[in-house]
This record gives sequence, structure tokens and C-alpha cells, in this order.
Amino acid sequence: MVLTPLRIEMVAARLGTRGREGLRFETAGMGPEKARATAERLARLLPPSDPIAVLGFAGGLHAGDRAGDLVVASELEMLDGSLPPRPLDRSLAERVRERLSEAFARVRTGGIVCSRTLLGKNDMVALAGREGPPPLACEMESAWLAPLAEGRPFVVVRALVDRPGRPLFGPWTPLRASRAFERLAAAAGLVSDVLEQI
Repeated sequence: MVLTPLRIEMVAARLGTRGREGLRFETAGMGPEKARATAERLARLLPPSDPIAVLGFAGGLHAGDRAGDLVVASELEMLDGSLPPRPLDRSLAERVRERLSEAFARVRTGGIVCSRTLLGKNDMVALAGREGPPPLACEMESAWLAPLAEGRPFVVVRALVDRPGRPLFGPWTPLRASRAFERLAAAAGLVSDVLEQI
């Protein structure tokens, strides 16, 4: 199962896995409410051992981030602290990172922070500068999809669109989004390679 929040992310995932049989695709929807509802529905429908890949875009949290950088989540954290951090299968995350690193130079494994709302430029800067271990990216769905990780292979891969200090929307946004789309499409097939070997 390939899960993406947005339709455009689903288009990228389908392009990157074209010709592969046995994959199922689902658009979870943007934000925590839709992601939670999708997780609850799929938990009732999916066989317990089916692998799940959550693929999508995210905001980078480091000054050196570039559009198209890939982040593989080793932990999901709620920005508001309403749930404790959820560690994911680090060995699986590392296997995915290694596979992606065979094709791309800029791939990292680390924490992803999940927000209930879309963060603006100042919010991203504040998050990037907070104390404690720095997360690598921020998005709005994976923490609410994470209950699907119980008892099955579950991996989250996000392509970065921006970095702290940049406005969310501006003249360069289409170019950055295009780079993230291309990288996400290419990553989708490689992530599938790993999950098919489990």
C-alpha cells in the first residue's frame, strides 16, 4: 500500500512505480483529521502484515536544505506534544535510506515533526531553532497515519519543498515543487523495491 496525502503526490508515486504489479494506492487527504480517518478505515480493511509506504512532500528545517532532498523518518513527533514521540522501525528506515542513497546524494534519516496546521515562514524558523534534537522535516499527516505501523512494515519518506526562512509561496515555489515532485517519483520505485523484499 502506498499512501499519500495529496493527489499530486499520488501522481508522483504512480509515475515512479509504473509497471509494478500488486501495489495499491490511497490518497489519505491533507491534515490530521483526514489522515486519522484514513488510518482508522484502513486498519479495518488491510491484512495485518501488508507493508505501507507513506510518501509525500514536507518542509525542511535546516538552512542547508534543498528542494528535492529526501527524509526517511525514524521517529514521528507531534509539534504540540499531544502524543509522545513514536519511534518507527529504524532498521527498515535505514534500509530504505541506503537504497535511496544509491541513486541520490541528499538522503537523511531522522525525526519528522507533525503539525495540525500549515506552518508559515516564522513558524518554521522557530521550530528549526528550538532546543533538543533537531527534527529534519515538518508535515501534517504521518503521525496520524502511524497507528497503521502496528504489526506491519511501515515507512515514511518525504521530499523537501522548502527550508526555514523562505516564504511558503513565492516566485520560486513552482520550481521547488517541481524538483520535489521529480525526486518523490523516483524515490517511490526504490522504496517499493525495499518493501517487496520483506
